[in-house]
Amino acid sequence: MLTKLFPGLVWLQDYRRSTFESDLVSGLVIAFMLIPQGMGYALVAGLPPEYGLYACIFPPAIYALLGTSNKISMGPVALDSILIITGLSILAEPGSDRYLELAILLTLMVGLLQFGLGLLKFGFIANFLSYPVIVGYTSAAALIIIGTQLETMLGVDVAGGNIFALLHQLYLALPDWSWATLGIGVSGMLIMTVPKQRFPSLPLPLFLLVFGMIASGIWDIQGMGIDVVSSIPQGLPSFSIPDIAMADLEALLPVAMTVALMGYVGSMSICKSLENPTDKMHAQPNQELIAVGAANLIGALCRAFPVSASFSRSAAFREAGAKTQVSALLSSLFIGAAILVVAPLFTFYPLPKVLLAAIIIVSVSSLFKLGQMKLLYGHNKREFYILFTTFLATLMLGVQTGLLMGVSLSILMMIYNTTSPHMTELGSIQNGKLYRNINRFNEAHVRDDVLIFRFDAPLYFANKDYFVAALYRWLKQRDMQALKFVVLDAESINTVDSTALIMLQQVIENLQKQDIQFYITNAIGPVRDTIKISTLRDYMTEKTMFSTINDAIIFIDKGINLHATQALQTNPKSADSIIGLNKPL
Repeated sequence: MLTKLFPGLVWLQDYRRSTFESDLVSGLVIAFMLIPQGMGYALVAGLPPEYGLYACIFPPAIYALLGTSNKISMGPVALDSILIITGLSILAEPGSDRYLELAILLTLMVGLLQFGLGLLKFGFIANFLSYPVIVGYTSAAALIIIGTQLETMLGVDVAGGNIFALLHQLYLALPDWSWATLGIGVSGMLIMTVPKQRFPSLPLPLFLLVFGMIASGIWDIQGMGIDVVSSIPQGLPSFSIPDIAMADLEALLPVAMTVALMGYVGSMSICKSLENPTDKMHAQPNQELIAVGAANLIGALCRAFPVSASFSRSAAFREAGAKTQVSALLSSLFIGAAILVVAPLFTFYPLPKVLLAAIIIVSVSSLFKLGQMKLLYGHNKREFYILFTTFLATLMLGVQTGLLMGVSLSILMMIYNTTSPHMTELGSIQNGKLYRNINRFNEAHVRDDVLIFRFDAPLYFANKDYFVAALYRWLKQRDMQALKFVVLDAESINTVDSTALIMLQQVIENLQKQDIQFYITNAIGPVRDTIKISTLRDYMTEKTMFSTINDAIIFIDKGINLHATQALQTNPKSADSIIGLNKPL
């Protein structure tokens, strides 16, 4: 019962000292990554840096109990941060009390949406974000995040807008650039990138923050006009329920739905990409929704902002030796202890904000997938255009609009592909042993008295007209005096709806009027079940249904159906479950 309520407890079965030692080391490594990342992503979201630290303590611990993956690291991520600031900045001034209240309420809504969708078994919603949309969206978001940090890197404050307007305003503000701030930021980026090539396991961002705080305290860089973080509340936040107003809920709902969807999809994609066949447990989509939702719900009660899994941090989580989510629990304990001990030091050793900006720029630069864009352009132009449209829309119109456009284009492409699927005429090769596309195989032989074709999609109301048009086009190209048989290879048809059944009945009747017989071969079980309880059931005989194309040809030539039993076999139970198809058409 406990493992059903808390799947994370499964990892404690046969838990050994060696496993704990690996989790302890990885917990320290991830804590070192989360501290600078949490503070930086909080600033990206327009929130105080301590909110990022709170998000690194409580939500990961909740996920450790409820999650089904031992390969992901839960916490603040760049995409969530940019979604938060773009969605909330139109409702309140970033950093204001009103803005902070809305951010906590948003976290609560995200958690409720994810948790509720998990209970309702809506884990499949991850399938609506295609690979081109994710690549285009994340690549554009990476540029937007980098753009938002350029103000901090240059020590100026501009009105902003989309990335192009922001760059233009930064150019106009050239006389006000703080070259000292820029120098510190560039130096920080070099410190994080150059040594990483030789020492990839070192927590360079944490070293950079510690060095920056010490240098700031010694040389008083705040007096040079460089922005700093000079205070972080000591201690852990008290649990409280955010104020809820109906007007706020309505205003935040679009943002909450976007953050909830992207957070879940990102977490699931990471889970699946890191899984192995030998894993003790595999990520369960619905339980993952519940786990991430519960993490955000508890996070909202302790003043955290929305969290999800990070690919780079999850990779480090695994490379550092993490065996179970006990590593995440240890990481949370380390960060909690650090808040209690380190927070007072910010007064005497303030942290330059430009170093956090440098950390963010280096961290999110990997989200820009230029190589994957080039690869998709060479493989599939249609999907590349979806990617590029999503990319441009996100850059110019905002992350929510860009994501919506990308998802809409993917759905339209899916509809187009199913309404105009691949449909081809077949001919015999190797003396009738195989039947292949006549446009691909020059040696494919076509008989004058037989038309054989294959339909590679579900047959339903949206593509029935395409089916008829293509079939009749082939018929017009034939000598109707010689043509006596039409054979449908149904191997790739997994479903047939009632509208398509009516169409098939009309096609069969029209062909019979021209003294042409219509045969079906390779029909799979669900299709045979559907035909059996429809008005086509009288058509389903050993003279019209065949297991293979070769069986149909033998019947045409010799009048023998070699595998009639297999061709006509149905499952009464599954047939009875199909409602409405047994009524007269």
